[in-house]
Amino acid sequence: MPFTFQRPSRSDYLLVLAYWLLAASIIFFSYLQQFGLARAVPSILFTIGLDTLAVYVLVFGLLPLALSRRSPWIVLGALVVFVVLDAHLYWFGYWILLSDKPLQWTAPAILYTVMKHTQSYGMLGILMAGKRYFDVQKRLLQTQQAQTQSELRNLKAQLDPHFLFNNLNVLRGLIQQDPAEANEYLNRFAGLYRLLVRHQNEDFVSVSDELRFVEEYIYLLRHRFGTAYEFRLDLQPGPAWDQRLVVPGTLQQLLENAIKHNAGNEDDPLVIEITATADSLTVRHPRRPKLTAVDSTGTGLANLRERYRLLFAQEIRVVDTAATFAVTVPVVAQSPARVPADAGFMNDVGARLAPARL
Repeated sequence: MPFTFQRPSRSDYLLVLAYWLLAASIIFFSYLQQFGLARAVPSILFTIGLDTLAVYVLVFGLLPLALSRRSPWIVLGALVVFVVLDAHLYWFGYWILLSDKPLQWTAPAILYTVMKHTQSYGMLGILMAGKRYFDVQKRLLQTQQAQTQSELRNLKAQLDPHFLFNNLNVLRGLIQQDPAEANEYLNRFAGLYRLLVRHQNEDFVSVSDELRFVEEYIYLLRHRFGTAYEFRLDLQPGPAWDQRLVVPGTLQQLLENAIKHNAGNEDDPLVIEITATADSLTVRHPRRPKLTAVDSTGTGLANLRERYRLLFAQEIRVVDTAATFAVTVPVVAQSPARVPADAGFMNDVGARLAPARL
């Protein structure tokens, strides 16, 4: 692929303009004192032009060439050509503008002009190279953020769709057997989906909202499984739950996972404990694998793990022993201004869930 010079951005032009507005006045005053006005004006114009051209070649040509994984011999050859041509332009230009002596080419003279011109455009070159570095870092960060958002959208799209169909099947049965209860079920189901819609585009929700959602979810589970599963909620004292954040749907995913893989019955219900602290949410239950193996790809827990990694830069913790299975997810502190306080509701949720048997 042929190499081409990169194009400066508008901000690059503005930086060059700002630099020369400051530097040109200082350099011009020096020329004026040494050579007079007639020579100072063309000399400052030549300085601006040659220095800007040298920085452009270095920053927008040679630097990208060096970073493009080209052969080091190509990069070295281009640099040698640049140094030689630049030195001759500098030497010949200032001889025409400022010198009254005969033109004499010597190697020491060219070497001297290389050092002199490097000093001349060095500050502008450092400024431009530094700006290009930060521009690249900014674009890299924006690319990473866009990639993260894309990954999160894909992860949200992977949420288990059978949740909707399971509850519609329950509703169909209730309509035939108990229309009044079916009406209540439909109201609770609609409330649950209102919460889903409300938070569908959000990356975080408060712990209070997450517990409000899980209360409605447990009501639906009761109609699917009777009293085969029991849920116990332990809210540790201290934090304001409306000021702690988790990934939306965390508890739904963990409870669904527990029920999917573990058997419960009305005589000996499977107890699923939900523990909330200032720093974490934990769902824990005994291991009681179902007699019939459940097809599982592990997508649900992997999905949750990846979302916490992307959003919180933290890992979820899984404890998997012969007797117990537990998943702990991080909780992060949140500004009180974001979500209205609802401490009374949280106390009510704790009172209702603690004795619940599903």
